[in-house]
Amino acid sequence: METHDTAHGSEKDGAKDGTKDSTTTATTRKPPSTLARNLKFGLGLTLGLGLSAALAGGYWLRQAWQDLPPVEHLARYKPALPLRILSSEGELLAEYGEERREFLPLKEIPLRMRQALLAIEDARFYEHGAVDFYGLTRATLANVVTGHHAQGASTITMQVARDFFLSREKTVQRKLTEMLLAYKLEQHYGKDKLLELYMNQIYLGERSYGFSAASNIYFDKPLAEVSIAEAAMLAGLPKAPSAYNPVANPQRATVRQHYILQRMRELGYITPAEYDAAVAEKLALNKDRNSSVHAAAYAVEEARQLIVQSYPEGAYSMGLDVTTTIRMAPQRAADKALRDGLLNAQARRGYRGPEARLAASQDSVARQLAAYPDSGELRAALVRKVAASGARQVTAQLRNGDEIVLMASDVRLGGKLQWEGKRAIVEGSVIRVVHDAAKNRWLVSQLPEMEGALISVDAHSGEIVAMAGGFDFYRNHYNHATQAYRQPGSSFKPFVYSAALEKGYFPGTAVDDTQRLLLPQETGAQPWRPRNYGNNYEGFISVRRGLVRSKNLVAVSLMQAAGPGYVQHYATRFGFEGARNPVSLPLALGAGAVTPLQLAQSYSVFANGGMQMPPKLIKEVRSRSGAVLFSDAAPRAKGEPAPGTQVISTRNAYVMDSMLRDVVKSGTGRGALALGRGDAAGKTGTSNNAYDAWFAGYSSGLVSVVWLGYDQPKSLGNATGGTLALPVWRDYMQVAVQGRREQVLAEPPGLALLDGDYVYAEYLAGDCLKDNFAFIHSSISCGSGSADTRMAHGDAGAGGNGGSGATTSEARTLSEAREREQILKSFSEE
Repeated sequence: METHDTAHGSEKDGAKDGTKDSTTTATTRKPPSTLARNLKFGLGLTLGLGLSAALAGGYWLRQAWQDLPPVEHLARYKPALPLRILSSEGELLAEYGEERREFLPLKEIPLRMRQALLAIEDARFYEHGAVDFYGLTRATLANVVTGHHAQGASTITMQVARDFFLSREKTVQRKLTEMLLAYKLEQHYGKDKLLELYMNQIYLGERSYGFSAASNIYFDKPLAEVSIAEAAMLAGLPKAPSAYNPVANPQRATVRQHYILQRMRELGYITPAEYDAAVAEKLALNKDRNSSVHAAAYAVEEARQLIVQSYPEGAYSMGLDVTTTIRMAPQRAADKALRDGLLNAQARRGYRGPEARLAASQDSVARQLAAYPDSGELRAALVRKVAASGARQVTAQLRNGDEIVLMASDVRLGGKLQWEGKRAIVEGSVIRVVHDAAKNRWLVSQLPEMEGALISVDAHSGEIVAMAGGFDFYRNHYNHATQAYRQPGSSFKPFVYSAALEKGYFPGTAVDDTQRLLLPQETGAQPWRPRNYGNNYEGFISVRRGLVRSKNLVAVSLMQAAGPGYVQHYATRFGFEGARNPVSLPLALGAGAVTPLQLAQSYSVFANGGMQMPPKLIKEVRSRSGAVLFSDAAPRAKGEPAPGTQVISTRNAYVMDSMLRDVVKSGTGRGALALGRGDAAGKTGTSNNAYDAWFAGYSSGLVSVVWLGYDQPKSLGNATGGTLALPVWRDYMQVAVQGRREQVLAEPPGLALLDGDYVYAEYLAGDCLKDNFAFIHSSISCGSGSADTRMAHGDAGAGGNGGSGATTSEARTLSEAREREQILKSFSEE
């Protein structure tokens, strides 16, 4: 039993031992490490996150793609194009619009310009897709190595996407959207179209958009004419237009230009010789790049206003090209002649003294002179030092900091500089200086206080050839040529003479040039004693001599004889406003009010056989695509009458022309003989108290009027139209008539000769209005009843020969009488 038990116990123990071994084996295996578990977890998490991110990214891409803006409209890309105003020859005068832009198809953009841009912006543009991953990788590595944003990786397509659709904020989402848009763009458009869009849309500084506009602004030339060096300079602008502006930052711009030229050479776009020549080329930059108006400023403003009235909604965005009638050679001559005339007229009155005296300041000279802008050749300067002993010498600074020295003997004015008193030049004075290039010196000058105007019109077409509305448009926008109503003085007399021709008078009629007192029943107001300039009287003289010598008594007598009402109504045919030229005898001496343009338009009637053409400033309006929206140059059919108005008869105009030519040959307009043209005709004018100086005249079919005076009327001193206005007219016309033929007029029918002068043929038979004025002697007898009735008809209700206005109501008569009395009180003759 014991043995059995032992054996059994041994068996049980063995079983126990066996169980123990098995458990030990199982429990002694190495459990998975923490690292392994973390790796497994991380891998699973990464895969999960990656899958989630891929799903989220895919969803975002899908949504982002669907949310991308449509790009189809770019096929019809029509950017906002500015209004351009051109001269008759096609020279750009001005450009208006928030953006300076000119769209050019890619085929019209020169190859060198395209190559310069690709060399610096995207050399592999035609090789890669919408996104250049090679370039993106290269740029990323370069930026990591340098530690800052050294290179960009945007393709031109990506830049098109950004410029047309996106902002410039630097975020990942915007960059991804930009890439998606780039792909969408390349699905719809070819590379050439995308490059075309880019080169016309990109901002290049100075309000210029696109390379065509930039070429005109920076180099004053069309893009087709830029050199390789200029193309490289323009190609450097897209990255940072202000930083690489060749005017503001010439050194940085040049460094970038040279780098672009180097890239062009490396890419085989240019040869080594072309590279060397381009690097050595000195660029000529446009000095007027910031000015929207380049020339003919007053005419340009008139044209701009007309276009805005016609196209109020799209004047500055439709891309209108407006061709004016302005011709540049006469226009430049008009500007120069008027400025010189005003400066010379001001010099006659002496030096007014400095424009201001500034307190000592630490500000730059440019800032101190900011309120005193330059005016053409007249530049502002700040006096820094005045030598008190020896030869008087002034040291001054221009606004750019240049220091100049002026000697007292260099003064370009009437009289010497004053060194004491209110007009003295002292330290801190703001003065005007002008450079004398011939002697390489600076002279003291001054801005004129008086203003002026010059308007020039082609009598046969009505085209305004030149318009100078003042001394400086940027100093005074008021256009005196079209807006200033001033007394015309004796320049109005020819219209009185023209009216008298229709009442039976003629150049040979004798009129008493003796001072006389006009009674109230003659004036319709107070008594009036008109007098001649210089109190010079000659007794009975011919009508022709009366105009040649500008005799006031002759003009007043003719108006009285023809009837003030008739003459006033007759003058309105020419375009004078009746309300501004009321019925009164002083109207014969220019007591009304006219503008220089009105006077030029009226004199054109005498130069054009009695026909008046409406004044024209706009010749043609085209869209930038070339479509004609308006044209005033359409040819007339054979035999079709000119679109003008026959204001007076051909024979009246012929007789007046002959008398106005005599004014130039031997009268107050003799200064016009300097033209050397036998057809020169015209009349001087000086208004009451010499407030206004005029000359109106014509030659070779070109009518020009010059006016000088103060905006706030005051006397010009001892001056007349012959001394102030006529020299300006002469200097201008010497340029303006070049290339024009003299007018050779044929004598019209209906004229006869009496005592060597012209007379209407029917007057010889007595078919003219009979009168009994003691101050007029005529060698013909008028008086047929039909003539009296016919010619007197124009006087009805207009005051008759005495100007009493007997046929009007009592209230109107009283009003007109008071008006005449006021005119007589304020008017004394030339």
